[in-house]
Parts: sequence; structure tokens; C-alpha cells
Amino acid sequence: MPVRAPRDERIEEGRWPAPGDAGPPRFSGHATFLTRRQPALFLTLAFALGILLDIFFHNGSASRGLASAACFISIALSALSVIRGKDSPATAFLLIGFIAAGSLLSHLERSRVAESRLKRLFDAGVITPSDPVALAGRLAMPPEPAPDAYYLYVDAESIQTRGGTRGATGRARLVVALTDGESVEDFNNLALDYGSRVRALVRLDRARVYANPGSVDFNDFLERDGCDLKGSVKSPLLISRQPDAPKNTALAFIYRARRALVRAIDARFDSFTGGTLKAVLVDNRFFLDEGAASRLREGGTFHIISISGMHVGILAWVLLGVFTGFSIKRTRLIGARVWKACLVLLALWSYAVMAGLAPPVVRATTMLTIALIAPLFFRRAASVNTLGLAAFIMLAFTPSLISDPGFQLSFVAVAAIVTVAAPIAARLEEVGEWRPSARAPHPPSVFRPVRVLAEALFWDERKFRREMKGSPVRYRMDKARAALLLGRLRVQPLARGVVLLIITSAAIQVMTLPLSALYFNRVTPVGVLLNVVTGLLTGVMMLASVCAMVIGSVSESLAAPLVSLVNLSHHLLVYSVEPFAGLPLTSFRVAHYEGWRASIYGLYFVPVTLLLLAIDGWRPVDRVKFPLERLRAASRAGRSCGRSFLEPVFDPFKRAALGPYALLPALLICSVGVMGRGPATPDGRLRIHFLDVGQGDSALVIFPGGSTMLIDAGGEAGFGAGETEGSGGRGPDSRRAFSVGEAVVSRFLWSLGYTRVDYLVATHGDADHIEGLSAVARNFDVGQSIIARLSAGEPGKGAELQRFRQTISERAIPLGRVRAGQRFEVEGARVEIIWPPARASGSSSNNDSIVIRLVYGAFSALMTGDIEREAEARLTESRLNLRADVLKAPHHGSRTSSSEDFLKKVSPECVVISVGERSRFGHPHELVLDRYRRAGARLFQTGRDGMVTVSSDGSGFNVTSYKTARD
Repeated sequence: MPVRAPRDERIEEGRWPAPGDAGPPRFSGHATFLTRRQPALFLTLAFALGILLDIFFHNGSASRGLASAACFISIALSALSVIRGKDSPATAFLLIGFIAAGSLLSHLERSRVAESRLKRLFDAGVITPSDPVALAGRLAMPPEPAPDAYYLYVDAESIQTRGGTRGATGRARLVVALTDGESVEDFNNLALDYGSRVRALVRLDRARVYANPGSVDFNDFLERDGCDLKGSVKSPLLISRQPDAPKNTALAFIYRARRALVRAIDARFDSFTGGTLKAVLVDNRFFLDEGAASRLREGGTFHIISISGMHVGILAWVLLGVFTGFSIKRTRLIGARVWKACLVLLALWSYAVMAGLAPPVVRATTMLTIALIAPLFFRRAASVNTLGLAAFIMLAFTPSLISDPGFQLSFVAVAAIVTVAAPIAARLEEVGEWRPSARAPHPPSVFRPVRVLAEALFWDERKFRREMKGSPVRYRMDKARAALLLGRLRVQPLARGVVLLIITSAAIQVMTLPLSALYFNRVTPVGVLLNVVTGLLTGVMMLASVCAMVIGSVSESLAAPLVSLVNLSHHLLVYSVEPFAGLPLTSFRVAHYEGWRASIYGLYFVPVTLLLLAIDGWRPVDRVKFPLERLRAASRAGRSCGRSFLEPVFDPFKRAALGPYALLPALLICSVGVMGRGPATPDGRLRIHFLDVGQGDSALVIFPGGSTMLIDAGGEAGFGAGETEGSGGRGPDSRRAFSVGEAVVSRFLWSLGYTRVDYLVATHGDADHIEGLSAVARNFDVGQSIIARLSAGEPGKGAELQRFRQTISERAIPLGRVRAGQRFEVEGARVEIIWPPARASGSSSNNDSIVIRLVYGAFSALMTGDIEREAEARLTESRLNLRADVLKAPHHGSRTSSSEDFLKKVSPECVVISVGERSRFGHPHELVLDRYRRAGARLFQTGRDGMVTVSSDGSGFNVTSYKTARD
């Protein structure tokens, strides 16, 4: 609560206290992070804590009642404490009340799912993936274009199943694949738009969940996109228009503007630049060039294509400039400022809706809303408080946002700007501009390099000399030579801008380090420099492209230079990382922690927070307080009427002497801990992890000494746009083509602490085996890649094999070719190559698969790739020892494999079938399963059981599955 300063008649009259008078206690430092100065920040932290408690402990109905009572009682006690003048208890009770409120709202969000919601109907078995349903509803937005497809977001009204028709609610994301000109014409004839009512025959399903350590749940991405279920419509003919209902006119106008903007991008720019512009301007990443996306990720600048605070800030800056230039600024109307703020906010929120209301966009727009409205009520929109208030508003509406990576990254990045970069810039400005005065008579107390930097950036020698000419007292300042030189060259503003941008970029990199490691497994020190350049290029590209499209509608010739500028800016943006390619530590991948070990990401913010407090207490320029100011400062500090609730906790860290010297080493140690995750210590056992990669194969072999061999890395054969798991979501790198190698296999390896793979084996060229290997080769340090050696050529000379070979060539990974009869030993385990023979025809990629027999003591395992009856028959007829305790089922258990003679010779005790939970190819075939059962083998299916792990000490072996272990 505000506190009135004690009255002192001598000060009121303008007289100084007598020399012998006892003044008020000295107030040391300017405490920013106190509850009375940043109430929204602390209330939001308390609210977020309550949400996290509900998420981690899954409070039930009894806890809901307890939270409700705690919220009501705490707020009532807080109000009573305020009435009685007890500030500290009032603050404590209020924070407890907000913790309870956060837990309560989170619980209500999880439990208020109507019985008619699509996901409830799916969980209840009313909707099944195997049976098509007739979904009726209206489009929540216009069809979203993608390469050879359109995405439809349908708000359900009713659904027809075998059990009849019933009402339904919730949203489904449908994708319509357009495979030829006829299907494109059929879709266009539907003339679908926002608000159109449709009826579609479709199979609905939840998003795919890959049951491996480290794999993300794509249902989270689907739900963050506002959808319950997804589905694929095979043909536009399965969609019919229904009579339209009234729709929101304002939304219709916004969506028409968005569609017009997309058409203008297609008309003015090529697909390479246009794909990036669609991502930057309207948040459609489906057309983003994969090479451009890869380079942006490597440079740590991929975030610039996500519409965020920077994009909204540029728009706000342009709008404020435009409206300031109008006569509205000079009008005599009392509400001129109000109208100006309203017009800007209307444009900003319209753009936010156009961009899909992603968390970073909502955060930026909310903060700008507060910043524009606060001055109208004679309040200063403090940045830290504004950030806290924006977070509170968003979490109050959607508590589950707290676990959204975009929400976390957005707020932490802005927090880095307002709590680290901005204060440091302000202190440097104080140091650089210092001259002796009654308020600041003493020189700044800083290290000489800091003083030189500050003066070089902020000291204005010309201004100082002009002031000295008219001053009755003349003196000269001994400033750094760099300041005088930059001033003479008139490049001081440019240097200042670049240095401050680097400070800001470095602050963001430091603050978001644990989130980058957790969600992206990437650390990009080079991003500190690249973000400065790419931020400027993105701004130029945005403004120039919009101007080019507006001017181009009038004159093509006038728009041509702007189009060229956009193309140049885009080229520089995408290829800005190239000069740093190959340099050590510019960008590297790191492993992430799982389970309780992930607490290190939270611990990282402990020294960060203490460092923020130390920065806040850093006062290089000692300003003298006059008596009235001293009394008011002391009163605000609680010296006269009690201190703030949390002030005693923060007091020690406001002193600069305690801060950087003790906290920087702690922060460095935490940084190394976040980035330095390593694999478990070898225990002398051979382990084989058969991964759940859907319809595909991937197995990680960990040898007794810790060396690794990855056999295939999954992929999707014939994977259509409609079945892409990650697309359309708002998670990290979403709205892009899904990659099993990146999102499943690589994240599994990182979850085990690996950043290196010793052997990378491509059994053959089918996409469901080799597609993911390219991503693994880019993400990890690979010792050796291995493919088959065939006299008639390499198996599967398709695009995926060529992409894999190109990747290993670019990464300078040695390529080895193997054939039957070769064997080598790794840390006591023997690797036998028993297929294909050197004279294989190469006519069938399946039957040319590399077959490996692993032997460790008395234990053996047979890895068979996709061989079928022909290869099985030749192996059975050979004199090779095929006996194996564990068999990786050939060709996913298809009916063209696993012949009885082959099974007799292998005689497995355990069979692992790598196959999707619902294979669209009908794998595994029931006849094959019967053969395995008759052979007495234990059966495991990765799609049903999750990742299957086989472990052996060289004598016996044991088998576990991921889902069983979690249960």
C-alpha cells in the first residue's frame, strides 16, 4: 500500500535541516523487485505456482473444495489485514490466495470437458479410428493451404456413427489431400470459407504418441491448436456443403484480409522467399523451404519466423508513427489520445487474430495494450509489472498455457530484456553521461573497461562543449579516447545500437538456455551475434514486403526495387550462418534430462534470479538524495511504518559486492550442468532398444563398454500431409513436415545423454527405415556410417538414400560398405554380417537388407531388416548359424516373411515386431503371429507395447517394454 512521507516543516519551507539534526535512516539502493513496486509480478508467480501444484499433484474434487476455501479465506484475511494497517500479513495472505486460485482454475480447466466433446466421445469409444464417421460442423477459419493439401478446422455440431446421430462439440482438424487437378477442382467447387457449414465423412483419431523416453506427446500440440481430434479426408467428394449460418462480420473481414495477403505474397515473390514471408506475416509454415529452416535452426534464429513480440512491436511502431503523422495528434479533441490508442489496439488485435493467437503474439499484444492504456489513466506501464500482468491475464483464461513451450520461451525472453538488458543499458548510460553535479558529485565506481565502453557509447563531446560555452563555470572532462573518436566519426549511435542489441541478445540466450536445451536440444552461442543481424533483416523484410505488395497493386515498376530488397534481405537472413559454418562451438546439440533430473532446469534459474537482484542493486553512480527525497525514500522502504513482506529476503542481493562475484561462477556451473548431460556409466551389459517409430524400424545397440550402433532410424513410407503428426501445432518447430528422425529417434538418444553415435547402419533404402537417418546424422557426431555393398548397385536408389548420402558427405562422416561374411568385435560383443551376399541382384530393396547377428557370450540377437521369403530361404539353406535368442521380426511381420523353416532355424525365445499401433499395411499378419506362437516365442510389438529393451550380461537376458515399465 502507498505510504505517506512524514511531514517536516523545515523541508516544506525549503530549508535544509541543521547540521546537528538527526536525519532519517539512509536508504541504500533502488529496490525494483519488491511486492509493492511490482505487485502483478508476484501475484502472477503465486498464481503460476498454484497451477503447477495442480498439474504435478492432479488435485481431485476434495482438493478443489480445499483450494476454493483457501482462496476465499486468504483473500478475506488479506483485506482484513489491509484495514488494520498490517502490510506484510496482507501481502502474505494475498499471495496464498492467488496460489489457491491458480490451483482451482487449473483444476476447473481440466475437469470442465463436456460429455459431448469430441475427445470425450473418443475416450468413451463412441468414435473409433477404424470406423468412419460423418462429422457436421462449421469452419472456425478459412481452409489453411499447404502443399498439395488444405487444413480444415471444424467446430463440431453433430456426429453420426454406427450408433446413430448425436450432438457434438469441440474442434477437429481435418486435412484434405489434393493429389491431382481433378481433386483440386472438386475442392475449389466447394467454395469453403470461414463460417461455412460442412458435413465430412472422415476417420477421426488422436495424435500419434511414440512410447519412448524423450518422445513428445503430439496430442499436446493438437490441443494447443484448439483441437480435440484430427482426421484425413481422402477426397473432396467426401465433403458436402450445408446451409450456412450467421457468422461474425469482423472475423470474416480479418480472414479476407489474411487471404488477400497470402495471394499477394504468391503473386509478388518466388516460393523460396514467399514461404518465409507466409511464416513471418501470417504464421503459415507449411511452405517454408526445408533448407532455409535448417540453416535458421543451426544459427539459433529459427524463432524469427514465428510471429512474436518483435513482429507485433514492428507493427505497433509503424502504426504509432502513421497515426502520429495524422492530424489526430494536433486535434483539440479531449479524447485524441484515447482514439489513437483504440485505433492502434484494434489493428494489433486484428493482426493477432490473423496470426492465430499464438502465445507469443497474445503476450506481445497484451503488453502493448497495457502500455498504451496505462498512460491514459496517468499510470506508468512499468515493464516488469506489465510482463507479469500480461502473463496473469493469459494464464487466468487458459491455465494450461504454463506448460506451452512457446509461452515459456516468449515470457522468459522478454523477462531477459526488461530485467537484464534494460537495466544494464540504463547503468551504462549513467556511467557514460556522468559529469559532476550536485546530484552526482562522485565519479562512477566501475571497472575501467566498463567505464570506457559506457563513455564510448553514451558520451556526447559536442553537446558538452556547447554547454561549456554558455556556462559560468568551465571545466573539461577526461573521457575515453574511443568516445571522442566515435563522436568525431559520427558513428556513435550506430555503435551504441549494435552493442545494446548484442547485450540484449546475450541476455536472451542466457535466460532461455535451459528451455533451448530441453525443447530443442540445441545451444547456439553464435546466435548472440546472428540475432542482431537477423532481427534487423526481418524488420526490413517485413516492411519492404508489405510496401511492395501495396505499391505493386498500383505500379509493378515502382514495386520492383522493393521486391529485390526483400529477396536480398531474405537471402542474407537465411545464409547469415554460413560464415560460421564449421567453426567450433558456434552451434551444437546437447542432451536433455528426464524425470527428476530435469529439476536442473529449474535450479538454473536460482542463480539467474539472484544475479537479476544483484544487477538491480548495482549503482555505479552514487546520487545524493535531498532531504525530502531521503524522507520519502525511507518511508517507501518501510523504515517508518514497517517493511515489505519480501524485502528482508532481497536486501542482501541488492548490494553489488555480493552479486556478480559470487553468482557468475554459480551461473557458469549451472550452465555447464544444463549442457553437459552425458550417458550413463557402462555396466558391462549389452542392450538393444527397439524403438516405437510407428510404421518403421529403428534399434539402438549399446555395447558393454558404452559404444553405440543405431540400426535404421524410422520414417514414413508414403506419408501424406494429412497424417503429419506435428503439423498444425504450436509447439517447437511445428507447422513443418514431421520427422521421425528428429522428433523421436534423436530425442530418445538425447534423453539417454548421447550426443555421439559410433555406428550408423542403413539396412536398405526404404523410407520407413532410412528417412530418419539423415536427421540423426545432422544432429549427432557420427563415427562411421554403414550401407550394403552390392555388385548390381545400392539397394533402393531413391530420394531418401540419396539424401542420406548427401548428408553424410556434407558432415564428412566416413562411409563403409559391408557384405555377408564380414564380422568385427566391439567391446567384447561380436557383430556378424550375414546378409546380403556380395553378388546380390539389388532388384529388391527388401531382400537386399543388411542382416546382423549380435553375439555377446551365450546371448545372440538377429536383426533382419525387411528381408522376405526369398532371402530367408537362402539363409535357411546356408550353413550360417542363425540361432538367436531375440529376433527382430523380418518386414514388420508381413505375410511375405517369417517362413516356418526360417523360424525353425532361428528358434527365437523372443520376437520383437517393429510396427505401428494401427498399421495401414495390415502388419503384423495374423498367420505370422500364429507361427510365432506355435514356435513358443514371446511376442512384443512396439506400437502396442512401446519401446522394447533387451538386456544381457552375456549369459541370460531379460526383456522389458516401455508401457509396462511406466505402468
